[in-house]
Amino acid sequence: MRRFCTLSAAALMVALASCAPQPLDLEAQRSALMQTSRDWAQAAGSGDLDRIVAYWADDAIVLPPDQPAVVGKAAIRDYVAKSMEIPGFSVTWEPEQASVAANGEMGYLIERNRFTFPDSSGATQTQFGKAVTVWRKDATGAWKCVVDTWNTNPTEIVLPLGK
Repeated sequence: MRRFCTLSAAALMVALASCAPQPLDLEAQRSALMQTSRDWAQAAGSGDLDRIVAYWADDAIVLPPDQPAVVGKAAIRDYVAKSMEIPGFSVTWEPEQASVAANGEMGYLIERNRFTFPDSSGATQTQFGKAVTVWRKDATGAWKCVVDTWNTNPTEIVLPLGK
């Protein structure tokens, strides 16, 4: 009987050890978050409004420069749709740095962006910007943007090289 109890205890310890949570690979999480942003930038270039808006959480907040906050997915959808109606308007971006919380549920990106639009005379202008986006995982584990804010930047690159 004693031998059975010893074997059962050992089997239980092995079973519990295999059920223990594995350490989170934060580098993989950062890479996945950066790839999500790149995929979103590609969606923005597609002109597919539904695909673009899908990257924001339902309760997201967009903080555009010199404009009121845009709160919630419906308002964000309208904001994006109006931007897309501007002849010659385009936006693209690239993440430069990612940080993810230890539990892997939230993160943020430092990003650079480039807006192209016509000025008041109709001439095409390009404006470089810097951005911070805050992300959280939804119930399916997909990254969704919850806060999106940016402003102008004097150069195309935001962070010093090597950061």
